[in-house]
Amino acid sequence: MSCNGCRVLRKGCNENCILRQSLAAIQDTPQAQANATLFVAKFFGRATLMSFLSAVPQHQRPALFQSLLLEACGRTVNPVNGAVGLLWTGNWHVCESAVETVLRGGTIQAMSNAPQDHQLGLTNVKEETRIGNASESATRSASSETKLLYFF
Repeated sequence: MSCNGCRVLRKGCNENCILRQSLAAIQDTPQAQANATLFVAKFFGRATLMSFLSAVPQHQRPALFQSLLLEACGRTVNPVNGAVGLLWTGNWHVCESAVETVLRGGTIQAMSNAPQDHQLGLTNVKEETRIGNASESATRSASSETKLLYFF
């Protein structure tokens, strides 16, 4: 009998199925396992998903699948920064809600209001240099590029 992952991807399944081992961590319902598999496979591609899962030892496959699910949800909600960006800005609950929505079979969309630069800890800095002697007040930009400083 096919596991929920193979059933939704329409591929053959056996006792040593990589997806069956990977879906062990999702114990909600068989349909939640199928929804998660379909979402991750659509995001990364079926072949890439299978390649990722086969590249790690068997005992790490459930953790890898959960990580891929979180990253796929995070990138869907916040395409620029993904799950790490949501965690970093204190919006991890958005990623968790997206995962729950996927497991229930719902659809998720990108956040309508992207975090502002100051919320991400980025500051726009233009270096200025003085021209001439101390009495001149003219300044010019040292470079036309915008530099980003990260504050940790």
